Amino acid sequence: MPFSDTEVALLKSCRILEEIPPAVIEASITSHVGQQFNLAPDEIFIQAGQVEPGLYLIAHGTIELFMVDANGKEKILDFAKTGGTLAEETLFSDRPLQYSARSLTQAAVLRLPNEVVSTWITRYPSFARRLMSLVAERINYLYKDMLTFCTKKATARLVCYIVCHFDQAPKTPTGTYSLHLPIPRGKLASRLGISDSHLSRSFRELEAQGLIIPQGRGYFIPDVPALSQYVCPAGCDF
Repeated sequence: MPFSDTEVALLKSCRILEEIPPAVIEASITSHVGQQFNLAPDEIFIQAGQVEPGLYLIAHGTIELFMVDANGKEKILDFAKTGGTLAEETLFSDRPLQYSARSLTQAAVLRLPNEVVSTWITRYPSFARRLMSLVAERINYLYKDMLTFCTKKATARLVCYIVCHFDQAPKTPTGTYSLHLPIPRGKLASRLGISDSHLSRSFRELEAQGLIIPQGRGYFIPDVPALSQYVCPAGCDF
């Protein structure tokens, strides 16, 4: 089903497309109706192993990226949200895609074929620079993610991922922060590489210390610097 006007507007606002004229974006959306995915929760729409899968733009929703090991066990690698992209790393390499993608929530995703992206790279140098910057950010993100996995225990991994995003705690005028957490606990545990029981213990530990307070579908953090200091005494910045 073609995207709604709201979904088209959301796509136009994606950071990666800021340098592309809106009329060009809309023409590409219109001419690729077959590449517009309106997804119900739990739909796999990208399979690992694809070569030149194109560039995927998330108009809205949350997507989970996962791999399946030799024993058939899934490992969630990360979550991508509204405004994010998928498969950008394949645009500059011949390597097949290393992960599959599945909708965690209802979502709308547009696939841009490689030839469209290549045309834009040639025609709009600022888009090419933004795309390369995105890939560089992804590499830096993966490095910090790996460092966290290798050096930090469950509670610190939890805070690094859901609050500090590996390198910088959020700064607010009051030092407080409200965290929305729509990801199911089991999937979050898989993403962090820990068991469900370890994740539950980490949440209880932080609650017992008064560092997080349950609030609806998320948590209220009364003192972000104190939470950061608790799990990472050296500070958030690597």
